Amino acid sequence: MRPAADLRRPRTAGRRARFALAAAALAILPAACSNPKGPMETAPPESAYTQAEAYAPMEAAAAEAVAALPDFPGFEQRSWAEMPCSRGGVDDPDYTRIEIRYRFSLPDSGAPLVRERYVELLRDHWTGLGYEITADDAVEGGERTDRNLVALREDGISLWYAVGGYAGLFIDSGCVPVSDAGDIEYVPPTGGVAPGGPGDLVGDYFPEGVPAAREAVAPFEPPADYGDHL
Repeated sequence: MRPAADLRRPRTAGRRARFALAAAALAILPAACSNPKGPMETAPPESAYTQAEAYAPMEAAAAEAVAALPDFPGFEQRSWAEMPCSRGGVDDPDYTRIEIRYRFSLPDSGAPLVRERYVELLRDHWTGLGYEITADDAVEGGERTDRNLVALREDGISLWYAVGGYAGLFIDSGCVPVSDAGDIEYVPPTGGVAPGGPGDLVGDYFPEGVPAAREAVAPFEPPADYGDHL
């Protein structure tokens, strides 16, 4: 299920920065959907989840990462998006690739804690959990240093901590079977984003309104808080 609109992103310079980060994601994140033998010549990629099942463990992964970060300032916004899955260069309509995007505010994105220390902490944390680090780089610019840190889990979910003009945490599902729109359940955001608030940009998945009955997950609460979604 892909919403027609663009998740209600404001038309600002920040939006352009997010698009740049999203475009870079396909080059950085593991290419779990490709098939060099050509379209439909092999079975669809194996997945631990369907689309509807993937949101809860992905959001739990975000909450778990946040819990490892001291003095957490809070995210400014959360959005859900999808990218196509292809085999042999042909998009497979039966599969999609979910990306959950958390972004810090512009002032917080410029803080050394967010730009430098969090990269170090997440590298150690994800390595300690046994995740595979698939990208770890820094790009020196004239006025700032941009960073990318990507970790891949055994269930195919990857986590990307990206530091550019904005800093943010991206959670990628890999290719998963598409689910009916009605099967996708709302999962509350983490990191201080208020459910259904101006920073919770998932409204296009819930045209009748975001079912924000639960409170946002506190920045340091463990992923077990998602118990009835997993």
